[in-house]
Amino acid sequence: LNAGLYKCELNRNVTVRTIAADGRSLVLGWSGRDHAFKAVEARTGALRFENADEGMVWLVIVGKAMLLDTRKGKQLANECKH
Repeated sequence: LNAGLYKCELNRNVTVRTIAADGRSLVLGWSGRDHAFKAVEARTGALRFENADEGMVWLVIVGKAMLLDTRKGKQLANECKH
């Protein structure tokens, strides 16, 4: 996982602003706001970060990432690449 701009499908962008040195948290810029995420263990081997208060998940798999809204059950940004 790298900090910086991720370009996604449908001309959407996500910015990973900061990543904690231990990799257990990050700040992600989306839709004009910064959102704090904490790492959670994923059984699939993917990197999974959650913002439980807002119901958002940043999921990183080999070669791409996606931002999900778990409350509405939809993808906010898909096929995001650094």
